[in-house]
Amino acid sequence: MNTARLARPSLLRAARLVLLAGALSAGTLGLSGCGGGVSVGVGVEGGYGSSYDAPPTVSLGLSASQAGAGTTVRLTAYPRDDYAITQVDFELAYPDGRIVSLGGVRSAPWMLDVVLPYGTGGSMLRLRARAWDDAGQSGTSGWAGVTVY
Repeated sequence: MNTARLARPSLLRAARLVLLAGALSAGTLGLSGCGGGVSVGVGVEGGYGSSYDAPPTVSLGLSASQAGAGTTVRLTAYPRDDYAITQVDFELAYPDGRIVSLGGVRSAPWMLDVVLPYGTGGSMLRLRARAWDDAGQSGTSGWAGVTVY
């Protein structure tokens, strides 16, 4: 389930824009006159100042790989992004294929404690994390399983 979210600029991006504006006003960039106009040459190719913003990646760790129904299991997400992570959502997939949202976390540590549902004994529940960055992009972990006894 991918939902649209409004992008929130990060402090790092804002600082880069301020630095670029300062460089333009100080005349430190390569400016050249061309008849009646001025052109600004700014090289942006990967790395610092890059216009490419990669979506986040995330992996998921579980405090237990098997537990009884009604037991609390801690989910820990390990998100990475080239700018900033703004939220991590956690999801659970039942054996019949239903996927439900378990909730989200908006700051580190990226952890959520969940109680394994009753009535699922003898099955494997699958869990995953979805990380969101400040540009509204998301990345999803692989499924991790908990065997419920």
